[in-house]
Parts: sequence; structure tokens; C-alpha cells
Amino acid sequence: MVINTQYGHIEIDYVSKYFVDPFGNKVLTVNDVTIDIKPGEFVCLMGPSGCGKTTLLRTIAGLLKADEGTIHLDNDLIEKPGPERGLVFQNPELFKWMSVEENVAFGLKARGVYKEQKDDVQKFIDLVGLKGFEKTLPHHLSGGMQQRAAFARALINRPKVLLLDEPFGALDAFTRTALQNRLVDLWKRFGMTCVMVTHDVEEAVVLATKIVVMSSRPATVIDIVENDLSYPRDRNSMHAIELKKQILEQLHSGEFSDEETYSDGIE
Repeated sequence: MVINTQYGHIEIDYVSKYFVDPFGNKVLTVNDVTIDIKPGEFVCLMGPSGCGKTTLLRTIAGLLKADEGTIHLDNDLIEKPGPERGLVFQNPELFKWMSVEENVAFGLKARGVYKEQKDDVQKFIDLVGLKGFEKTLPHHLSGGMQQRAAFARALINRPKVLLLDEPFGALDAFTRTALQNRLVDLWKRFGMTCVMVTHDVEEAVVLATKIVVMSSRPATVIDIVENDLSYPRDRNSMHAIELKKQILEQLHSGEFSDEETYSDGIE
């Protein structure tokens, strides 16, 4: 595995985030969260729906600002979005009027480097398995193919950090497994740090080097589980099954609502 040992170090220090509800009440969503994410790690954030996982991810992205505490990337305070942090959502969020090629090139054009790096567009389209679909509009692509295009668009900027908000949550089981494997390959190739929100325990076990288990809202860190399984990972190995069991027990502990459910990857 190629791990970038110099860049992509995320330090989340005592971060809290509030929102104001429709009645004007101040609601605490993320509460005093501290996580040290080393360069090249693959971290999955798990917890109940609405607990604050995506809020934390968007704060790392710079789309939101922490009300208390700080987040640093390689000693630089995160205060706004930047090309060193790529972001992939559950819905691909492609520009519907642009072809695959134009969507992938968008970041280069926004940064003013398209002329110098335009050859990268085809390279990244090929890398995610979309060769032959360069001129295709998003609505002519399957959900999995659209998500591949979204990955190419995020990766072409060669980010230090790739942030993923349930990117496979809307896909069928076969496509999800294929893209999980593709993501591991891309992560190894680029040596970037990955932070991913997921509700799928098996997905976290298959992908992550570290799994952060979070409480119901306001989100706090209950446990950080180190995952030392070697890649490629056998989903049905005894170690993987035991790890899934451990995490599921934490997620279904008394810290959570009885209504909250999680996927164990079996459909």
C-alpha cells in the first residue's frame, strides 16, 4: 500500500456545532469531538441518523464552521472549502447539462489549470472505468456510473483528503460491492486520507483502518475501533464477523434510540 506519510493529517480538537431550529432554539448537534486522523488512514464515521456525522464531515470540508474547537489539516486551520479536500455525496451531484468529460474537467477549469492538465481528464475517466462514456450526459448513465464520474471529478484535483458522505448508500448490493473495491484501489494508489460517513457496518469493516462510533445527537465519540485486517478483506472471515458484531453491539447499546437500525451488509 502506498501511504502518503507527509500530507492529509486531520486534527479535530474539541469541536462542537450548533444549529437554530425553526422556533429559534439553539440545538447542539456535535459535542466536544476530538479525533486524530493520521495521513493515509481510512476512517469511517458511524452513528444514528441525524446524530451529526454529516455535520462533522461538512465541517472538515469547510462547508460549515465549528462553533467551538478547531479542525486543522496539516497544521492549517480549516475555515473554508479547498481543492485539497475532495467531497463525494450520496447523490453524485453532477452538472446535468455537462458530459462526463466536462464534469470531470470542472475542477481543473475552476482552478485555472485546465490548459496545463487537460490530459488528466481522460486519465481519470479511464481510472474509474468510464472509458467510452466521455461525451455522455449524466441522465444516460446508471447510478453506479454517475458515482464513478463523481469520484473522477473529486480525484482529478489530487486531494490530500477525500471526504465521502454515504457514497454507495443509494446503489444496489452488486454495484456497491464493486465500487467499494474500486475505492480501496484508488485509496491505495493515491495514498490520500479518506473520511467516510456510513450506516453499513460491513462496509466500514471492509474499507476502514479506523472506525469511529458516535452517539445519538449531540454526536460524541463513544469508541474508536482500530481495524488491522489486511487488504483485500474477506467479508466473511472470522475476524471480520467478530468486528462487525463488536460494532453492532456498540451501536445498539443503551446510548441509542430503539428505533435506530443499522445494516450488517446482508441483504
